[in-house]
Amino acid sequence: MVFKVSFYAIAAIAAFSSLSLPVSVMANQSGCVSSFDAKKDYFPDKVHVKYNPGFEITYKNNAKYISNKISGETYVLHQCGTPVPDDAKATPADSLQVGDWTKVMAVPGTKVVLDSAPASAIIEMLGTQDSVAGSYKFFAVTSACMQKKLSELPHVEQTYGTPAARRRRSSGLGNSLVRRVSYDLSKDGLQWTFTTYGMSDPRSVAINPENAADMLGKAEWIKFVAAFYNKEAEADKLFSQIEASYNAIKKAAPKTEKTVGMARYNKVANGTIVSWTVDQPQQWLVQGIADAGMKAHSGDTATYSDIDDFYKAVSGWDVLIDTSIEPLPRGGATIPQWENISGGYKFGSNKSAAESLPFFKANAIYRSDLISSYQNATDYNEHLQVQPNDLLDDLVKIAKASSGADDTKWYRNMPNEVSVNWVSPSECKN
Repeated sequence: MVFKVSFYAIAAIAAFSSLSLPVSVMANQSGCVSSFDAKKDYFPDKVHVKYNPGFEITYKNNAKYISNKISGETYVLHQCGTPVPDDAKATPADSLQVGDWTKVMAVPGTKVVLDSAPASAIIEMLGTQDSVAGSYKFFAVTSACMQKKLSELPHVEQTYGTPAARRRRSSGLGNSLVRRVSYDLSKDGLQWTFTTYGMSDPRSVAINPENAADMLGKAEWIKFVAAFYNKEAEADKLFSQIEASYNAIKKAAPKTEKTVGMARYNKVANGTIVSWTVDQPQQWLVQGIADAGMKAHSGDTATYSDIDDFYKAVSGWDVLIDTSIEPLPRGGATIPQWENISGGYKFGSNKSAAESLPFFKANAIYRSDLISSYQNATDYNEHLQVQPNDLLDDLVKIAKASSGADDTKWYRNMPNEVSVNWVSPSECKN
């Protein structure tokens, strides 16, 4: 019998600290099996979804067939100790094909590599941290315990093979060269790398909640990762808790007329502000803002070279979410502080004009970097991506605030000069 569950893409975030897994006995195997029964259903625990996170999964006897619609990859996961299904046709490791790869792997995972912040968060939620055996050398997280764990594990390099020729399917312009990139998993029996994008690498797995379109759909990616550990039952329970929490917060949210917009100042390394840009939030955030009783600014992304034109464009905003970066003179960037924000938007030198802006008068200027690590990782890219109930709680607090909310989890109030919560490995308590 074939069991199929469709997953539809979406959005966002919530606090794992409020979640708990009831004690239960897993029906799916926690290790390899010693003998194979072709008629047995090896995965009696199957995920059930209500939203569209951007992937589909089909169960069939000893295998799971997962299609990632965002990365364009297919993963065939067979129970360890059982044969690879006859219909599992893996893309050869030396294939010149770019995209649409099929990757065959044995589960559950026991020695994996991290290069995906959302995957790291999900692994902690599922309690499978012991499976992490390494990370990509430039990978960084905010979780104190995962920072500590990764600091004690080997770093994996990316390898660059001979450029592979591929045909430009739609242009008719012949072949182009694409450099192959893969992770070097040649040591210590490493199984696969959780990463953020599709690769011509037979042992990489793309995790994409940031590309979902709906808040609760982002949380469905817990189930995606869980499938690689045979942890479907745990994932289903976690998601149900997140969903219930989200809906309760949404039901109690105020109904306001506040408009939320996203913008950034564009500064070059020598400190010169060259322009200001109005950005558009992703669809999942638009939904979250609406569920919090506000509305997102709508319109095209636009860049302004004149500050007065920028002020005019944002004059109707009640809340500003800043997405600027602060460049360093010798390269790189750091997290802006209120002094940088004030100067970047010229609030000091245009005080009368700035005071006409609703978000400035209400101290309603925020950044999503309240939880950050000294390696410049932010929890916005980690736990927030798969825990939407806490994100919604933040947005509701912002909606209710009359002079800037400073009790949020991820959003940092800038005019009130709320400090960044810098997380280090020394803070790991367990």
